[in-house]
Amino acid sequence: MRGARSVAGLGLVATTTWIAFEEIHANALIAGFAYVLIVLIVAARWGLIESLLTSVAAMLCLNYFFLPPVGSLTIADPQNWVALFAFMVTAVTASQLSASARSRAAEAQARRAEVEQLYQISLSLLRMDATRSPGLQIAEKLKNQLGFQTVEFCDSLSGEVFTAGDEKAAIHLDALRTAASGEVVWRTTRMAETGSAEFVIFPVAFGQALFGSICVVGAMLSDTALQALANLAASALERNRQQIALGRLEVARENERLRGVLLDALAHEFLTPLTSIKSAISTVRTEYAHEEEENEFLSVIEEESDKLGEMINETTDMARIVPGNPRIRRRRTQVAALIRSAVEHLKSLLRGRTVLIDIAEGIPEVEADPEMVGLAIRQLIGNAIKYSPPETVIEVRATCTEGFIEVQVRDHGAGVPEDEIESIFGRFYRGKKVKEAIAGTGMGLSIARDIVKAHGGTMWAANAADGGGCFFFTLPVVLLESRS
Repeated sequence: MRGARSVAGLGLVATTTWIAFEEIHANALIAGFAYVLIVLIVAARWGLIESLLTSVAAMLCLNYFFLPPVGSLTIADPQNWVALFAFMVTAVTASQLSASARSRAAEAQARRAEVEQLYQISLSLLRMDATRSPGLQIAEKLKNQLGFQTVEFCDSLSGEVFTAGDEKAAIHLDALRTAASGEVVWRTTRMAETGSAEFVIFPVAFGQALFGSICVVGAMLSDTALQALANLAASALERNRQQIALGRLEVARENERLRGVLLDALAHEFLTPLTSIKSAISTVRTEYAHEEEENEFLSVIEEESDKLGEMINETTDMARIVPGNPRIRRRRTQVAALIRSAVEHLKSLLRGRTVLIDIAEGIPEVEADPEMVGLAIRQLIGNAIKYSPPETVIEVRATCTEGFIEVQVRDHGAGVPEDEIESIFGRFYRGKKVKEAIAGTGMGLSIARDIVKAHGGTMWAANAADGGGCFFFTLPVVLLESRS
């Protein structure tokens, strides 16, 4: 192709020479201008090499046919040497400037085409199908819209590779996974079975988040376009992850709403027959005469009905607590009253048990939700009832130190295994040695800790030196003192 253009340039010089020398008998000045015009046309149309060859041919023709002595390459007049040199410099400079302008125009056109392609890719990536793998979709869209022979995407989290195009042109997976770990862009060439194929590997990252890497084989883009391509792919993946996260959040919110509705329905369905039972018992006891033994049976039924009602209410309250975020309604409360109320609530479970309550004098009030803190105390006492022998004492103490009220519940059971002291506060966690022997859900301690944390306190467990488990929690009193 270049040879044909060079021949065409020489043909133009020859034609101009024949017309100027044989037909119109032009002088050297006119011929020189004609030759410069031809050189400019060739440079603008075809390129630097062709224009330089045309310039040399034009200089020789100008010397041979138009500068005396005509018909010879020698020059008699020194001024003609200057003119010939000026012509040569002008022709070469014009060729270079024209070729440079043509190259810049071609480069600008290529950048414009790349920008248009990137724009179309950005629109395509915004319309990704949520039901398909985003990595595979990115590979397919880049291959189809940018004309690559093969596109591969490696997910940095799973290490899975998605390929679009000719799998025979795919590179070794190790190189792609290395880029997925954060390596910089590099370009190289390898030999394939069908010949040589150039490929580029570059990481796909959004800020500090690394999503993976892309390999493109075949048609090449500039480094700037590749960086823009990586940014577009990263933005699409980040958007996809955000949509998934938002979808999960919406599902969680809907589940929470449905759970509330279900809890309300269950509480109503359980409490309605209990209310009827209690009402019937009260009517039977007041309207009919009974033997003492019958009254005792009725008392047992009534007491157990009350106990079942309290269990339903407490279980419903526990289930309403969102893990790590219980809803707190604070008011001024005495911790001593909360402890005594919790013990009173559990009197049926504590029947026959000794509970030692030790509350230090002068303990100030706290700002807390009485129902929530009372629930936390009941969980700790209930835990002590479950995991200690019936003949042992349960101790409940409250002290005040350094702006905090500390509550301790201690039992005289087997204690907590050292490797489970922190794990027992996990939601649904049951101790390895007791989960089969003692009934429970594993929610109580987790809920108690969430309640205490929501009040700005902490909860922890330890084993007493002389045996038994100790559970502690603190409630701050600083806020209350600052208001008084």
